[in-house]
Amino acid sequence: MILASIELPVLIVYIVMAIGFIGLIWGAKNQNTKANARIVMFASVALVIGAVAASFLVSGTKSEDARLMRNVKQFQTAKAEKVASYIADRFPGGAVAFLIDENSLSVPTSEYTNSFVLEELQKRLAEKGLSVGDTLVVGKSKEVVDKNGQTNTVVDDPTNAKIMKTNLDTVYDKVDIVINFVGLPDSLSDLRTITFLTRKNTATKKNNMILMCDNGLPYVEQDMLKTSRVCAIVDCVSSAGQDLDMQKDSSPKDLSDAFDLMYFFVNADTLGEYTSENPNYFITK
Repeated sequence: MILASIELPVLIVYIVMAIGFIGLIWGAKNQNTKANARIVMFASVALVIGAVAASFLVSGTKSEDARLMRNVKQFQTAKAEKVASYIADRFPGGAVAFLIDENSLSVPTSEYTNSFVLEELQKRLAEKGLSVGDTLVVGKSKEVVDKNGQTNTVVDDPTNAKIMKTNLDTVYDKVDIVINFVGLPDSLSDLRTITFLTRKNTATKKNNMILMCDNGLPYVEQDMLKTSRVCAIVDCVSSAGQDLDMQKDSSPKDLSDAFDLMYFFVNADTLGEYTSENPNYFITK
């Protein structure tokens, strides 16, 4: 069981080190009686020294990589918990849909992808009694044959207003909120064509959207936050990289503390305070 928990490179270093020690002991004991004992002893000393140096290198690299992965996972989990708790408080027993880029789902789930956050959100929302609805995938790739007969892969713009509207219209009367991982169209005229952002569902009187940015400068009007059409924005704190070295420092164990270190959360209640400190974050008319 102990061997199974050791990384292969580290295990190899340990084996080489053990062989070196065995050779060193044998050489020391037999240096006066066997011709090659001294050669074996000196070679073993070199082997042990090399193995010790390699052990620091290998274990240090593995340790930093492991810490990086733990940190990323902790921060991503903190983000999922923050959003899930906010939705559960705002829409108890409500229904949620997700808008996500196909590129985020095209690789195996890892701590570096929105796929991980999506799965964490779905799990935590379900645990809090919310209905986890459709996952709307945009930015899809397709094969297109050009005039020369060559087949090329074309990727749709994930923030294309027409595609986004079509997707959101399918859940318009089914959900209370959409969690948007891809952002919004980059023009006011396009924004105003998306029904989900322009009027409330007549049946539920709800329909809101949370933007999961992580890229800064979302193309959204402040009025959308003031009227809760976009009810919240989650984005990275620009100074987070200065406050914590992801490979050498450990993230806070408390999820709330981890969130506050890496992200900020803006809604109608905190909009005034946030814009006074970050006047260029939102677009202006």
